[in-house]
Amino acid sequence: MAKPHRQPTPLTVLHAYIAGSILPGEEPLTGARLDHAAGFLLEAAQVRADGKAAVLVRSNSEVTASTRRVTQVAAVNRDMPFLVDSVSHALAAQGLTVDLLVHPIVPIQRNADGSLAALLDGDGTPKTRESLIYLETDRIDARQRRALEAELAVTLADVRAAVADWPAMKAALLADAGTLADDEGSALLRWLGHGMLTQLGHVVRRRDGKHRQALGLCRRAAGGLLSQDGWERAFAWFDSPKTRPAPLIVKANVISRVHRRVPLDLFIVPVIEDGEVIALSAHAGIWTSAALAAPPHEVPVLRQRLAAIMQRFDFVPGSHDDKALVHALSVLPHDLVIGFTTSDVLRVATAMMALVDRPRPRATLVTAPLGRHVFAFVWLPRDLMSTATRLQIQALLEQETGTTTLDWSLTVEGGSLAVLRYVLDARGMAKAVDSAAVDARLQDLLRGWTDAVEAALAASEEPSRAAALALRHAPTFPTSYRAAYGPQEAARDIGRVRLLGTDDRLLALGRDVRLYRLDGDVPDLLRLKIYQHGGAMPLSDAVPALENFGFRVLSEVPTTLAGSDPETVGDSAPWGTIHDFQLALAPGSTASDMLDRAATIEQAINAVLNARAENDVFNKLVVSTGLDAREAEWLRAFYRYLRQGSISFTIYTVVDALAGAPAVTRALVTLLRQRHDPAFTGDRAAATEASAEAIRAGLAKVTAINDDRVLRLYWQTMLAVLRTNMFAPAGALALAFKFDSSLVPGLPKPVPWREIFVYSRRVEGIHLRAGPVARGGLRWSDRRDDFR
Repeated sequence: MAKPHRQPTPLTVLHAYIAGSILPGEEPLTGARLDHAAGFLLEAAQVRADGKAAVLVRSNSEVTASTRRVTQVAAVNRDMPFLVDSVSHALAAQGLTVDLLVHPIVPIQRNADGSLAALLDGDGTPKTRESLIYLETDRIDARQRRALEAELAVTLADVRAAVADWPAMKAALLADAGTLADDEGSALLRWLGHGMLTQLGHVVRRRDGKHRQALGLCRRAAGGLLSQDGWERAFAWFDSPKTRPAPLIVKANVISRVHRRVPLDLFIVPVIEDGEVIALSAHAGIWTSAALAAPPHEVPVLRQRLAAIMQRFDFVPGSHDDKALVHALSVLPHDLVIGFTTSDVLRVATAMMALVDRPRPRATLVTAPLGRHVFAFVWLPRDLMSTATRLQIQALLEQETGTTTLDWSLTVEGGSLAVLRYVLDARGMAKAVDSAAVDARLQDLLRGWTDAVEAALAASEEPSRAAALALRHAPTFPTSYRAAYGPQEAARDIGRVRLLGTDDRLLALGRDVRLYRLDGDVPDLLRLKIYQHGGAMPLSDAVPALENFGFRVLSEVPTTLAGSDPETVGDSAPWGTIHDFQLALAPGSTASDMLDRAATIEQAINAVLNARAENDVFNKLVVSTGLDAREAEWLRAFYRYLRQGSISFTIYTVVDALAGAPAVTRALVTLLRQRHDPAFTGDRAAATEASAEAIRAGLAKVTAINDDRVLRLYWQTMLAVLRTNMFAPAGALALAFKFDSSLVPGLPKPVPWREIFVYSRRVEGIHLRAGPVARGGLRWSDRRDDFR
């Protein structure tokens, strides 16, 4: 008895279609992975309303054959052009990478409600063929999945509208071509309408803002091709008494979702009645690959520009210059250049002509007809091209023009020249574009960096010395530094870097510091650069120290100079790291005040970072009370002496008291100078009495009882000093104070006759004397806190 014939299931049929859609060279889908893909597509295709797409996005919890979890994406739609590339670009726009893509075209029979009835055999008819797109990408969360579903729905709706209205849009474009008096403009529209433009939208906009004939993408947002200001500028373009060419060719800020993710090209034709422009007919699309690659002499309008330039320069046909011009116009993007004036085309083309045979950095900027965009062309040797360089150039353009980037593209010539093209949104631009200034900054950034640094150094060094310093140091700065800081700042940094490892002040740990600020910084923001010789500095060496000076560290950006490994460079080679800190100041302080005392503050920070001074909160007095590092050291030494005398106040209470009464603190320091500085001239008694009066007046304004006690304790202790070496050369190594102990308040009994306190960063000690004749001296003590 014969076995009954088994009908293949929809899943089995779909397996065959998926297998047949795998491109040559791609890994075939088999086993569980094929089951996953087919089952997911079949689930997405279960219901699809007529005229709409079905989209399904889900993160798969099961591990695929690639041993990782993925997000599955399915898009089911009536088969039509542009589906696969539009969907792929939609994922890319969300920052996702397509790991797997299959695209079977399956004839499907559906019920009246859109539900799946059957998968048909054969090729089917145009009405039954449906596009089933299956993709796998990185695993994403629920919020990202919802965003992706929404984006795919809009993208597929745009594709459907563009494809459905393409015959009507083509007819409208050719009809507008017949209304133009300019033969070249009319020829351009006909050329585009016969396969050179992927037409995506069309709308007629009246002066009152009303729309008609909204086709393709314009169904969804009829006036969205341009902003209100953009439409007004377009009307003004044709209203100008100066003859303006038609069509008006501009870029839209709207990014195409169909076929390629690029800004839409707009071709605007005036609708004229009784000699007046009553409306604008706008055609939106993107140039086809064939149109972009067409020789310039075959492109209407562009061939006119070429002829005008040839006539102006009288190039001999077939000559080197003639070929160079044709080559430049062939390589430059037709979709941009065709909207330029002849003078702008000439400027861009001749710039490129000069670079083909001798590649070097160059930038030229062109403002679009309506002033809504700026097009930047940047040439550079292809060996300099990298993602980091592109981003640095983009940042330079945005900074110099006050614009934002809408789109960019890169072309690398067969020789050694790379061409970067940027489309910049100029709607927020406050001033006209200065192409020469941008080009100068580009030279500083790339090829002309060493020369620019040399010129900056020449302002403070003799020419031969500036050239030697630039040749030695300028190449060590990375590209990111060059774009962010420029040659002037590099010259200042070289002034410090060149001393690293050679200056006696910096020999301890090879560090130097510099305070500065940039134009546009807020008043309470200060910047500090720390120069580290040999490798990088641990942040734990810097951040606590800066906080003890009263700064709040906001951020740090390190710049490693070339050859920063001391094992691989000679002793004469520049190497090190520049650590750039952003510092917030205490309330009431401003960056300008700090910079007025920059040398004093830098000297104090330098001493701490090079382990020549204590790293504690007494350094705060340098910033808050206007003392220098040595004066802060005196006050620290007095605190260390009083701590041995069992002072009840912590270091933080003491410093806060001194910082809270800066007038009293400065008067105390002045009193020390007046009493003990051998170089003091004048009446010591009168001067010390004036300082005492200033201290009394300042104390009268102190409201906190503990602050008053601390300040009076310092005052009385200073008056107890009989002699000191503060102003002698030995004082730079260690401070020594001889006290009349009976005059120091609060000392524990028995109170000695005299005390000599020695303080330095490395050692402290007290020599106690019970009478005029006594033996003794400093002895080693294991008790740091109570050795007295």
